[in-house]
Amino acid sequence: MNKKASKIIGICVLPFLVFFIFFFLADGFGFHTIPIILSQSMIPTTLGLAMACVMPAGLMDFSPGARMIFGAIVGGVMGNSFGIIGFVLGSLIGAMVGSLAISLLYRYLKIPSMVVSLGVVLVMEALSDRFATLFTGGATVQIPAMISNLGNYPKNVLITLVACLIFFYMSYKTKLGCLINATGNDEAMLKNMGVNVESVKFKAFVLSGLFCFFAAMLQICYSGTVQALTNMSTMTMVFKPMMGVLIAMQLVKIYDNMPLMIFIGELVIQTVFNGFIAMGWTDNIQNIVLGVFLILVLGFSENTARIAEYRRKSNVRRAARAVV
Repeated sequence: MNKKASKIIGICVLPFLVFFIFFFLADGFGFHTIPIILSQSMIPTTLGLAMACVMPAGLMDFSPGARMIFGAIVGGVMGNSFGIIGFVLGSLIGAMVGSLAISLLYRYLKIPSMVVSLGVVLVMEALSDRFATLFTGGATVQIPAMISNLGNYPKNVLITLVACLIFFYMSYKTKLGCLINATGNDEAMLKNMGVNVESVKFKAFVLSGLFCFFAAMLQICYSGTVQALTNMSTMTMVFKPMMGVLIAMQLVKIYDNMPLMIFIGELVIQTVFNGFIAMGWTDNIQNIVLGVFLILVLGFSENTARIAEYRRKSNVRRAARAVV
């Protein structure tokens, strides 16, 4: 077995390892939960792909959840009027509206990405609530079973696979994908080379809308309904995808395949939280674990260079002592 294959197998074993830990710890956790875990991992994976379009460029975006909900509501309304074609087009239009808005605001107002994303969250949540109320008389949009069956398990896995393949092609086979990654690594160098970095970031935000579109379809198809959320409630939807992306950004150093690493990261996170539920842990305890885990992942990802330097110095000291 070559080194590359052993690395891939080692990473892929991680979700199975987590699964069997809870398999022995929790009585209600077994093989029957595998389809549930897989199905629940699809929406965070597609949202993670949306966030992975901008995070490697050094941008922080909390709006994918709001853009997803708006896309799901617009898709649901148009699907009820025009069928499957209306559902797909509506989801795409709704997701891209928010993406174009945050792209234009960030590029031309020169506001930090995190601040812009928070403003877009507030606006998209208000638009979602208004749009749903205008066409349905309430905050909830429901679609018929004929449409919701498009995104039910296992078809939601196939939709996510298509999204991952598109992401892989855009990230590894196009000039834009290379520039996005290069922007996060050394933005000053790209500017000195004559690259329009602001244009790259603009396109990264627009590209993220495509994956919000996939997430929007999966979101409303999961239960056949979607509810407009307000008071920045959609921000909670991005924490698990964000953790999955942060985990993936570390795993790609072992094997460079971002969509696969995002899927593995989300699968691990979803397995952990399903295991907590099987063990009877309350939502408050789960939120505490989520917060602590998010801080640890962020802390590790932001201090990778310092950790590597510490290890290097430790190895040098050990080598010096061995010589003496």
